[in-house]
Amino acid sequence: MILTTYQKIVYGLALLGIVVMVTIPDVVIELTTEFFHLVFELIFEVADVTFESVETLLDNVVEHLLHTELHDTQVIVYYVIVSLLAYPIYRLARAVLEFLFRLFVLIPIKYADYKTQWLLLRQDISYYWQKLAFISKLKWVLIATGILYLASFLVM
Repeated sequence: MILTTYQKIVYGLALLGIVVMVTIPDVVIELTTEFFHLVFELIFEVADVTFESVETLLDNVVEHLLHTELHDTQVIVYYVIVSLLAYPIYRLARAVLEFLFRLFVLIPIKYADYKTQWLLLRQDISYYWQKLAFISKLKWVLIATGILYLASFLVM
């Protein structure tokens, strides 16, 4: 097998990446997470500065056009921004719901099958519970209560 110079470089870099990942995985993972943290921090900082500059611009325009005080200007700008953002959010919600509806239509199992299976499962569980002895019911209740009690420590 004859390798070109480009293939040798690619294979060498891949081998180097594997060796680095095997020898110092903690450093590689930390550098990767720090890089993504930096990127997202910069993106959100730029978005915040852009929003603040647009808000300041709207404040100045409303204050000079309508000759309002500070509080009135802030209220007007707030409702203008909410109005400007409401329509795109509404369109995005409709698009997401339409996408999800189309995705669920492609699933071959019908809703009636789910309902029938749920009713059968409920009947089976009800029948099983009615046929249990009192001691067995008490065991089930105590086990479930114990599990919920222990799980509450994970949440708190």
